[in-house]
Amino acid sequence: MRTSLIMLFAAIGASLSLRAQTQTPPPQTARQALIEMFLGNGTDAFSKHLPDAARKLLPHNGDEPYASTVFRISTFGRQMVLRGERMETFDAGPAILISEQSQGADKIEVAVEHDSLAGETDEIELSVHFYHDGRPQWISVIPRLIFVLKQEEDIWRLIEVTALERVPLIDPDYLRGLRQQQQEAYESAAQMRINSIATAETGYAAKHPDRGYTCALPALFTQEPDDNSSDDNPEEPQVYYDPGQGSSEWSGYRFALTGCEGSPASKYQITAVPVDSDAGTKTFCADESGTMKSVRGGKISACFSRGEVVSSANDSVIDSNQ
Repeated sequence: MRTSLIMLFAAIGASLSLRAQTQTPPPQTARQALIEMFLGNGTDAFSKHLPDAARKLLPHNGDEPYASTVFRISTFGRQMVLRGERMETFDAGPAILISEQSQGADKIEVAVEHDSLAGETDEIELSVHFYHDGRPQWISVIPRLIFVLKQEEDIWRLIEVTALERVPLIDPDYLRGLRQQQQEAYESAAQMRINSIATAETGYAAKHPDRGYTCALPALFTQEPDDNSSDDNPEEPQVYYDPGQGSSEWSGYRFALTGCEGSPASKYQITAVPVDSDAGTKTFCADESGTMKSVRGGKISACFSRGEVVSSANDSVIDSNQ
């Protein structure tokens, strides 16, 4: 009896083992096919998912321009593999790919916006999102890709790709990011112009020791004849560039030169105040010392008295010695 039971269990075990060996794996989903196209090893991983007509157009050497265009999608994915320190793909869930770089500080997430399977056709829309230290990074347009795959002879073939640039003008997070980018651009432009004015003031005072500094903004950027030049030794006069072209208002800021008293004037103050006082943009100020400061939400006087130092004359000295 015991021998018969042992033989029965052995037969059942052998039958189950044989069934497991002969059982075919589940068919590949369109999403898995997409992952293979982007990240699979070898060019065939991409080309086998192309329609026959497109695959026949590909030359064997891959040097022709249209061949490089066709393979650009898969090349992009492989470049991410090479750059990424850690990469995960997901057959299901809200994300299809997550790549972490710079020891986890930077992350790229490819999210699945929708996956619409209808018979033998599957439409998959993906969006790309960037993170730094766990926080989403604002970008001016949100890239999206729509892949349409069709099943032919048990293989998912990519039959159409649509690239979109989404600009969600009713998304409050997007609008906040847009405003922040605009503020940063205005602030950077204001700093650049203050540096230009300060450099021109130094040159003007050196050329006109009897006058010293000037509070006439156009005078700083007007070409004047050099009194020391002669026909035998002509010298090109120094000309300074004003990005604001002499205007008191430029790139979201109102500029003013004050404090040029005395003869010669030994002091001056330059200020850049946001035209929109409610924008939350910084106020900048500088004087003859060459130090630029900034303050947010304060008065002009607060910029000089307790503003945060943005740059100083010593910075240029240090840079020139490096």
